[in-house]
Amino acid sequence: MKTHSIRAKVSVAAFLAAFFLVAAPASAEDLNQVYQQGRAAFYQGDFAKAQQLLSRVAAANPKHPETMNMLAYIRANHRQVDTTLKDQYATVILPKVEMADVTLTEAIEGLRALSKNASNGKVVPNVIVKGEELGQRKLSLSLANIPLSEALSYVTQLTSSKATYDKHAVILTTMADTVTSTAETTAKPSK
Repeated sequence: MKTHSIRAKVSVAAFLAAFFLVAAPASAEDLNQVYQQGRAAFYQGDFAKAQQLLSRVAAANPKHPETMNMLAYIRANHRQVDTTLKDQYATVILPKVEMADVTLTEAIEGLRALSKNASNGKVVPNVIVKGEELGQRKLSLSLANIPLSEALSYVTQLTSSKATYDKHAVILTTMADTVTSTAETTAKPSK
């Protein structure tokens, strides 16, 4: 009985060793291919795809330095864009938008009212204007049958501002604020 038990253990060990010897090169090759695809996506600026692929590599090899560096860069500098709010605003069609010589703040209030009416009270845009000076910029607008998201895009173009869709709000900032914050995040202090 003792020899039968030893033979069974040797057979299982031999099977596992043969399985891993045959399977290891294929999975390592596949892992290298996933890494190369993730690396290519990273350098092409497709950070969502790069993060998905490189996360698979990191799960299999958490000490791979290039993978960890690229993932750290993605986490620090590129958060995933949540398009659900923008998609929701795109479904609201504003029948007529007429604004003449109004401030950005007044234009946003007008778009809120128009959106509420067009969606039967279901969609009231949450727009935050960063800075009093930006809120006082003037614009005129005349549009018909346009999605709310496009109307917001026109408003930002006319006021030289930038709209950032967050999870629960659209944040309007000046272009200068955008350039400054980008410069601050990309500048690295020298040692």
